[in-house]
Amino acid sequence: MKLKKIFKKKELSSKIYYTLFIILIYRFGSFLPIPFIKPIYINEIGFKNSLTGGAWNRASILSLGIMPNISASIFLQFLCYFFPFFKKLKKNGPLGKRKLNLITKGITLILSLIQANAYILYLINIFLNKKTYYLNFILIYGKSFFLFTSIICLTTGTFLTMWLKEKINEKGLGNGNSFLIISGILSRFINSFISEILNRINEKVFLGILILLFEIIVWIFIIVIAIIIIKSVRKISIHYINNFGFKRNYSSNLEEIKFFPLKVVQTGVMPIMCSQGMLFFLITLMSKIHYNSIDIRIEKLKNIYGLWYNILYSIIIILITFFSTYFSISVNTISDDLKLNGGYIPNVKPGKETSLFLKKIVSQISLIGSLLLTLMALLPSIFVCLGGDKNFSLFFGGSSLIILVGSLLEIKTTINSYLLNYN
Repeated sequence: MKLKKIFKKKELSSKIYYTLFIILIYRFGSFLPIPFIKPIYINEIGFKNSLTGGAWNRASILSLGIMPNISASIFLQFLCYFFPFFKKLKKNGPLGKRKLNLITKGITLILSLIQANAYILYLINIFLNKKTYYLNFILIYGKSFFLFTSIICLTTGTFLTMWLKEKINEKGLGNGNSFLIISGILSRFINSFISEILNRINEKVFLGILILLFEIIVWIFIIVIAIIIIKSVRKISIHYINNFGFKRNYSSNLEEIKFFPLKVVQTGVMPIMCSQGMLFFLITLMSKIHYNSIDIRIEKLKNIYGLWYNILYSIIIILITFFSTYFSISVNTISDDLKLNGGYIPNVKPGKETSLFLKKIVSQISLIGSLLLTLMALLPSIFVCLGGDKNFSLFFGGSSLIILVGSLLEIKTTINSYLLNYN
């Protein structure tokens, strides 16, 4: 019934078709290889490959995907918090927003150039050197020229992805980042699920089917947990006194709601993305150091399902989640706004005590959120250690599942809001 409603609304249905059209262009681009090398497939499973729908493994021009732009946006958020110049721009209305967008694009360009360089060196050192028939161009024209042209293509691919994202924002259903990322994840899901079925049935058939059914039940349970984590909020009761001395509920948008909500996982999946990007950069950097004493550590870190990788991975996620949540919620601003509007938290004095109370709550939320995200991030490695398929493990928790669930919930909310507006 809801589907009929959606496609009866011409404006809404046209936005859906336009979004699907842009996604098709993006998916087609993920199959276009970097110039001067034959189409290849790197048999490596990873988070970036899942997000880009295999573009990372195909050495496509869209191998970097939208990640440099997302990383640039996150970095700019930190700049806005720590530096008054950027904070002022953020408060400067549309003009400030345009300037921040230009700065974001500049940071995206720098990050794309760095990541593209690391990716091409990775291709040459890890993969292309073993397949000499891919190196004809490099042998004839030199490694430097190949590196230069490939970096230009990958960086252009990132900005093409940004342009597609903006088109979805303008003429599609909005939130282009979510749609492009989810298209990459879903494109890998069917193959991964089939691979897991074959992996189990190739053992004893009856036992394999039982294990597979158990895995599906656990997988559904993890999805439910992911939804709970994403939607969980810590509600703080807030009241204010009006001009007549009566108490009523207060909210930051002046609507009458009973609670001020603080999301438990305020940062979303950002810490997992940043952690994996930082570890990829660290491993690439360490690979250039040729001391024998470090080679063993590199090999241990390269195993994304290994103990050392996951210990470091967990520490980085916890630190990023804790500090980004703590810094992103301005407790002093909330406290000042409450005091200015005559608002207060029950049993807490306005002003400094309110600020300290909120800091305590935010610290608790930061710690809980970081631990929950870390647990979700480690589930794929646990699944592989228990004998699961590596392809399917990416959907058995971790960033892929959180992004998938979060994006689907967001798309559902967007479509519902459109339906309400068009009624």
